[in-house]
Amino acid sequence: MSFLEKYLKEPFRYATSDWTKILIGSSLLFFIIFISLASSLLLGPYAMIFIIIPVLIVSMLLTGYYIGVIKNTLNGIDTLPDWSNYMEFIKDGILYYIALTIISLIVYLPAILFLIVGIFFTAGFEILTSGDLLSIIMSLSVFVIITVLYYMVASIALAIYTPLATVNFAKKGFSGFFEFFNILKKISLEYILMLILYFIVYSIVGVVSIIPFIGILIYGIISFPIDVIFHRAIAKYYLEREKVDE
Repeated sequence: MSFLEKYLKEPFRYATSDWTKILIGSSLLFFIIFISLASSLLLGPYAMIFIIIPVLIVSMLLTGYYIGVIKNTLNGIDTLPDWSNYMEFIKDGILYYIALTIISLIVYLPAILFLIVGIFFTAGFEILTSGDLLSIIMSLSVFVIITVLYYMVASIALAIYTPLATVNFAKKGFSGFFEFFNILKKISLEYILMLILYFIVYSIVGVVSIIPFIGILIYGIISFPIDVIFHRAIAKYYLEREKVDE
C-alpha cells in the first residue's frame, strides 16, 4: 500500500463512511465558531467570559471523539464512533486537555523562567552599572533571542511528539501520554513526512478560512472531517510501528 493510500486515501474513505456522524461533528464545530463570533461581534470581548464554559465542553467533546476514532482504529473497528458515547468523549477530552497542559508546562516553563531571569539580570545590571539604554537593550535582547529560539524548537518538538502521544493516551489512558521513550522510538522519517503532508493540508484550510464570509463556512464544513482523517492516519501509523517494534 502506497504512502498516500495508507495515510490519506484510506482515512478519507473511513471519515466519509458515515456522513450523519460527520454532520453532527461539523455542527458542533459550527456551534463553537458561531457562538464565538456572535459574542465578540455583538456583545464585545467580555462576553467570552459567559460562553467559555459551553465552548470548552463542546471542544472537549470533539477532542474526545477524535480519541474515539483512534480507539476504534487500534481495536480494528473500521466504523466511526457513535455519538451516543458523548459522556465518555467528554471525560477523555478533559483528561487529554489536562495531559496536554502538563506537557506544555514541562516544555515551555524553561523558556519562561529564562526570560524572567533575563529581565531581572538586566534590571540588576542597570542598577549596578547605571548602564546606558543601548547596553540595557542589547543585554535584554540576548535573553529574548535565546527564549524565542528555544520556543520555536520546543514548539516543533511538541508538534512531533503530541500526535503519537495522543494515540498512546487513547490506548493506555492518562499515563500513556507521558511514556516518552515508548513514544519517541516510534518516530521515523515516514512519520515526519506524514506530519508534513497534514501540515500542508491544514495550512490550505487556514488560508481558505480567511476568505471573507465564505471562508468561515468552508472551514466549518471541512475542518471536522479533516481532523477525523488525521487521527485515523496517526492511529494507522502507530499500529504499523507496533508491529515493527515487536
